[in-house]
Amino acid sequence: MIREVVERTRAVVDGSRALEDVRALAGFHRVQASPGYNAAADWLAESLESAGLVPEITTVSGDGRSRHLGALMPEGWSCEFAEAWLVDATGHREKWCDYEAQKLSLVLRSIAAQGRYPIVDGDRDDAAAPGSARGAVVLTESAVQTQHERYVQGQGAAGLLAFGRRLEPPVRTNDTDLDAVAYTSFWWDEHSPRGWGFAISPARGRSLRSRLAAGERLWLEIHIVARFEPIAIPLLSAVLPGASPEGGEILIVSHLCHPQPSANDNASGAASNLETARSLQRLRQSGAFPMGTHGVRFLWVPEFTGTYAWLATRPERSRRLIAGLNLDMVGERQNECGSVLLLEHPPCFGASFAEELVEAARRLAVDWIDSFSGPGHYSHVRMAEVPFSGGSDHAVFNHPAIDVPCPLLIQWPDRYYHSTLDTPDRCDPSSLAHAARTAATFAAVASDGGPEALDRIAELVRRPERRGRLRPIDRPDAREEARHALREDSVARSLERLGCDATSIRKELRSCLTATRDRTNASDAHEAWRVVERETTRRRRGAGIVFERRLEAPLHDQRFLLPGWTELPAFEREAWLADEARTPNAHLHAELAWMACDGFRNVEEIADLVWLETGQRSDVFIERFFDRLERLELARSLDPSEPKR
Repeated sequence: MIREVVERTRAVVDGSRALEDVRALAGFHRVQASPGYNAAADWLAESLESAGLVPEITTVSGDGRSRHLGALMPEGWSCEFAEAWLVDATGHREKWCDYEAQKLSLVLRSIAAQGRYPIVDGDRDDAAAPGSARGAVVLTESAVQTQHERYVQGQGAAGLLAFGRRLEPPVRTNDTDLDAVAYTSFWWDEHSPRGWGFAISPARGRSLRSRLAAGERLWLEIHIVARFEPIAIPLLSAVLPGASPEGGEILIVSHLCHPQPSANDNASGAASNLETARSLQRLRQSGAFPMGTHGVRFLWVPEFTGTYAWLATRPERSRRLIAGLNLDMVGERQNECGSVLLLEHPPCFGASFAEELVEAARRLAVDWIDSFSGPGHYSHVRMAEVPFSGGSDHAVFNHPAIDVPCPLLIQWPDRYYHSTLDTPDRCDPSSLAHAARTAATFAAVASDGGPEALDRIAELVRRPERRGRLRPIDRPDAREEARHALREDSVARSLERLGCDATSIRKELRSCLTATRDRTNASDAHEAWRVVERETTRRRRGAGIVFERRLEAPLHDQRFLLPGWTELPAFEREAWLADEARTPNAHLHAELAWMACDGFRNVEEIADLVWLETGQRSDVFIERFFDRLERLELARSLDPSEPKR
């Protein structure tokens, strides 16, 4: 059945058309809570109407004060003009930043400002000396939000001149594309003083640093015309309805935001989502995609903030969602960008049938090439499956408080990620088409609800060959075997979301997994399988310290945007950030721990689950993490005798 659906999508999915959509979207400056984002949403709504779909728009206030599921909605921001000129001691002026010509030359969400300021190097060892940056522009390769707090708020600096970027060896090293400017942005909370900054390339930043180190006196002359004011943020969706009023919905989601051009991130995901919607609509009109039990919803939002808001404004929507798929950065020219088409799974304790179905669709939807002699075939597409790492909207849906299984399709790494070089010419129509065929097949089969579709999905879950996937061949150990055992059980249980009886499949899998456990001889076998046994059989609250979430949503990675953050004493905020800085993969461990916090597991059991998923122990960090969340009133420790609410 899945193969048949894939072949139907091949007849209607058009990668060249999707690439034209990428080009159109890349022309909009799609900053969250900005006129450019709203214009892109208007264009997308018109495109849906042209395809015969009815756009549904929910608006929320971008006022910098409203929160949805704890997430702060950014205040509306626009910029009319911004320039920065480098001035030397002779008075010679050279234009270094021009917002009209290159939107990424301004740190997004900068305030209005005008003046001439001396430049100092903020990354020097002596830069933090009191008063060293007062009234100056601070040159920095570090994160702009941190340096704004350190120098602008802490020392009275005028503003920032940034040239830092994220490195992704081997495709982006310290010496790659030195003339590209990185996407940088401020994210303001409700209370802290705001500021401004400009962004330059690493080549210019290093040159400027050398000139300053040689004793040259330099100034930055700047003029920014920008303003903040509340704006309505559109959350756009469209639905192909199902046949049953009691049915749910299958979701395809893509974030529409990011500054101009941001072609692969994420005009490509938004365009592939649009192509998926158009293609399924055409198949429905032709009778090749009849109404199934469930509907299919297509959603475009600002990343994270829009997902929080869309779920919070109408909570019943999440209860109708059966499963989803997040399309983020799916259009790369792989050889040029250095990318691999990844299927990211949820954590092992939240695995579902959705990633099994997406993987089957992705594999069948590739463009196959016949071998030289004819009987065989192969593909040029690089593909892999990886464990959960978060970082996009699927993290919100996968959180147990939302409880919508949602794998991620993403091309990663990308040499041109978050830079001026992320342009439409680095998108591949075949990649866009592959993503759209995969999404359309997943949505069509998952929404069907008929016996044949349900049997096929159940077969994907029980087939023995799937048990070898996601095991790193270079690190076979007992923990990996146990992690996959827990995955298997979670995937089987998820079939109940489709109305399937998973009892027999769970028994079958459990028998296989018991045999696997008995073959395991590694030193950590007992501990790993003890975690699995506890997770698959126990339904009582653990002894010891147990927390429950007071905020039923994922936590923002940028801790300064958490509710109550600014009320913490400065030394507590600094200790928290320092703890995360020295703990490997701290944000992932914290996110997994928060997902595992259910009012039943104690802190030790949560730490065990994080270890089972990642192979890394961070027990002390996790314990401190929950203590800090309790200080923010985001979590609450329970009395052992207190019933679960």
